Amino acid sequence: MIDAAALKWRRVRLPGGSVAIPSRADQPASELDQELRLLMRALDRRPEPPLLEVAAWDAGLEIAANAAGWPDDGMLVPLNLGASESCEAGAGAWTVVPPDELLPAEARFAVVRAPHWLGRAGVEWAVRAAARALPPGGLLALLGDRARGIESLRRRLPPVVGPIVDRAAGEHRRLYVLERQVDVPPPQRFAWTIPMRIAGREFTVCQHPTLFSPTRVDPATALLAEKLPDRDGRWLDLGCGSGVLTVAAGRSDRRLTAVDWSYAAVETTRRTLAANGIEADVRLADGAPPGEQPFDVVLCYPPFHVGPRVDHGPAARLIQAARECLAPEGELRAVLTSAQSPRDLLRPHFREISPVASAHGARVFSCRQPTARRGRHR
Repeated sequence: MIDAAALKWRRVRLPGGSVAIPSRADQPASELDQELRLLMRALDRRPEPPLLEVAAWDAGLEIAANAAGWPDDGMLVPLNLGASESCEAGAGAWTVVPPDELLPAEARFAVVRAPHWLGRAGVEWAVRAAARALPPGGLLALLGDRARGIESLRRRLPPVVGPIVDRAAGEHRRLYVLERQVDVPPPQRFAWTIPMRIAGREFTVCQHPTLFSPTRVDPATALLAEKLPDRDGRWLDLGCGSGVLTVAAGRSDRRLTAVDWSYAAVETTRRTLAANGIEADVRLADGAPPGEQPFDVVLCYPPFHVGPRVDHGPAARLIQAARECLAPEGELRAVLTSAQSPRDLLRPHFREISPVASAHGARVFSCRQPTARRGRHR
């Protein structure tokens, strides 16, 4: 169910007039409005349906297409539940499809407004996903910021997709239209698994290009993985990412649950667990899993970005979710970076907060005695 109170409406000026687009505050959709304007201005003919957008943060493309009189037949592929909610709030006849349900040859025209904050590997993954959904001769529109790597990406993509058949520029952005001619693209150069040693134990960690720190285990996560509490019971990895903390917590006297709102995170955590022979209940959820009994331990490394900008709202939501699903005698073991304030994020929700360790600009805290619940909200 869409929480209308969590959505905000913004107006985007397009060549034929302005449109209103709904999106969540914790989604970076407005960062890509320049690409949307360039696309709608540069195309001199209506694309052949069905249309597709991969890494869609909201229904902006559909709303703009409807305003321009394009065919009302398309799909939006979001990367997480927050983006999915924004897409569904504005979707009319278009369907919202998780990435793993996108099939080959489902679209004739695909769009990727390159989210540069995902990094080179993440954007390339989105382009490859869009290209796989095109038949031979289908067109892929790639748009991006000139100062954020779009030129480097453009040079690498013809062997993966096919030749560039059209281009345009505006607002420091670039548009490249590629025609799908490559049947079997070369594999993406990405280390899908890496070895890792935590507290004297060897693990295999699976990775995904669209996740945070996709090519390595970042120091803050590694520090928290080394400083887990020594207790049994029900454990929750809140925002599991690649599953590093879940496998680090694996022990026969612990019942593990891992949740994330990213489709790729849930898939990757399951692969990491399988690679190490560890069992856990892995779920797709926006916050704590609904309907669960209280947890004895919650592990969390809250985010501090929304797209390219610093935003502590999502971190505050996760810490609140941790408090509300924690048993009265339970513990939140959280790691924060130097950009995050324990006073602002932890103090409103816990009466006892103790530092556990610090290194590389990260600090691990033990949080106990949850404050009284004030009701769940976003």
